[in-house]
This record gives sequence, structure tokens and C-alpha cells, in this order.
Amino acid sequence: MPRVRITEQAQSELDAILEYYERVGAGDFAEVFEEQVIAKIRKLERFPRMGRVVPEIRDDAIREVLYRNHRIVYVVDREEEEIVVLTIFHASRPLGDWGGSEE
Repeated sequence: MPRVRITEQAQSELDAILEYYERVGAGDFAEVFEEQVIAKIRKLERFPRMGRVVPEIRDDAIREVLYRNHRIVYVVDREEEEIVVLTIFHASRPLGDWGGSEE
């Protein structure tokens, strides 16, 4: 079973999303949001190809799963038997905002 690694960028983005919900008085929602995003990411360990291919990239190794209005973009690295979460962002933002580096 592949292991999951979250890049610094993706973790930073998740933290920023949670901070936003806290700031607007939705702390309870922030907790649920974090739990559900982590659950989605953990599910990738068992089902690495469950996400769709990212339409803007069209590379079979780069996929995404959705949670509410957020995209969780990841790459399946078969050589390393690893799934790397690259970015987590609101679907209203273009993918072009993503730096594209695997820290």
C-alpha cells in the first residue's frame, strides 16, 4: 500500500483555509473540514487512482479529489510507492495559481 505525503505547500494551504474559517467564526466547521480532508487523503492509500485526472494537465499520474468546493491535487508516484499531495485550494481559483513544485 503506498504511503501518503503532504507537501509543505499543501499543508500551508490547508492551514490557511482552516485559519480563514476560524477567523470568520466557523471554528466548528473548520474542525469538520480538516477531518474530512484528511479522511479523503487517507483514502488515497487504499485507492490511489480514485481521483480524476486533473483536466488542465491531462497526465494520468496527476489526479484530484474534491471535498466541498476544494480541490486536492496529488501525484501517484509508482516508483516510490508514494502519493504526494501537491496542493489544496478552492475550486474558484485557477490551477495556474499552484506553484507546481514538489517540496
